[in-house]
Amino acid sequence: MTSQTSYWNRLIQPGIVALVGAGGKTTVLSKLVEYGRLKGQPIVVTTTTRLYESQVAHYEPVYTRNINEADEYCTDRLLRGYCGAWFAGITGTKVDSLDCDLIDGLSKLHPNWQIVVEADGAKEKWLKAPKTTEPVIPSLTKTTIGLVNLQMLGAPLDDEHVHNIELVQDIVKRDMGAIVTPRMLADLVLHRQGLFQYSKGKKILFCTGYETVQHRIIDDFIDHIVDSDITAIILADGYKASCEIRRIIQCR
Repeated sequence: MTSQTSYWNRLIQPGIVALVGAGGKTTVLSKLVEYGRLKGQPIVVTTTTRLYESQVAHYEPVYTRNINEADEYCTDRLLRGYCGAWFAGITGTKVDSLDCDLIDGLSKLHPNWQIVVEADGAKEKWLKAPKTTEPVIPSLTKTTIGLVNLQMLGAPLDDEHVHNIELVQDIVKRDMGAIVTPRMLADLVLHRQGLFQYSKGKKILFCTGYETVQHRIIDDFIDHIVDSDITAIILADGYKASCEIRRIIQCR
């Protein structure tokens, strides 16, 4: 049986990785930090949207728009065996986003670092379609990881589970309350204004909630996606600390 370490290590590599979509971005971010540190990969965490400060405070971030200050701080953190974290500031309960050119600039200074960018907000929902202004993805991004929660399969399109529901309805051509089918979910993943809008680098689809849905239904969903331009599909159980990868399907 393949170990979690070897599964996660396939996502850990130098360069910028952008996390988009809904249903587990912060979970994936924390796992990349955890396994990146085990592998000895220098990792820095940041965002081009806004995150709850409580989600990232334990990374002991630097708050500045000055790249030299951030570089010095993160370098020191990494040399001491921690991950780096850099945000523009704090407003209320959330940390402020950085401009893409600053993140690109740090990546140019340290091409051996992995910079993990939460590039999309979803208000803790399971599914979303992006507005025309999002996600905000740095130009040097090597991999875009798109998140969907498979618990949406068989669930209704409603405000409780779906962020930007009108945009989702427009893509899948269904009314509010319609039950999400494998084909509908695939349409949202593959649509040019869907999950991977503005993505850069290779695309990886990361699906959480694998243990909650009948696998024949998931296989139907996968069948709609394997012939696309997505590089790999990752199927994972659980949430937060309990999140474990169960399958990785290489598509191309």
